[in-house]
Amino acid sequence: MSLQAQITQSLAGLKGSAFPKTIGWATGTRTAVEVDFTAVDSLGCAFAELRVAADELQGVPFDRLKTWAENLCRKVTYLLEHIGPLEADAEVQTVLVRSTPPTKQPDQTTFYEMLVRAPGVLSLRRYVRTAGQADRTPCDLQVTHEVLVKLVQDIVAAVPTVAEE
Repeated sequence: MSLQAQITQSLAGLKGSAFPKTIGWATGTRTAVEVDFTAVDSLGCAFAELRVAADELQGVPFDRLKTWAENLCRKVTYLLEHIGPLEADAEVQTVLVRSTPPTKQPDQTTFYEMLVRAPGVLSLRRYVRTAGQADRTPCDLQVTHEVLVKLVQDIVAAVPTVAEE
């Protein structure tokens, strides 16, 4: 079953369920996807985190992880804010991607944060920082079913092959 069909079937089955609930999908390659859903209705869904594990990237040079993050930033242009690489740390094998710029309102700032790290793991979350507060708080990502399918497909498609230069 295709990744799109798996996601569509899962979303249809989640309507009316109790939440939170974690659902995973296989891609047919060595990549797996998990989403921590907090709500699903007939048009959209909310989730706390989306994770992708690309086993084919285990043991590859750090540049492959940077390539994955950069490919995603070029491809994923349909979220509330654009995303871009903020920091790449070869020592800890992590690339930090955030909203560029974040959404600023008088009382809060909201932004996406994506971590791409060895051994080929990606995590996407959304955060809110209230004005006058130093700490950020995780908040749900809210998207239509179609946007979730596209987002997952784009993340998986952006995984670089080991042979890429």
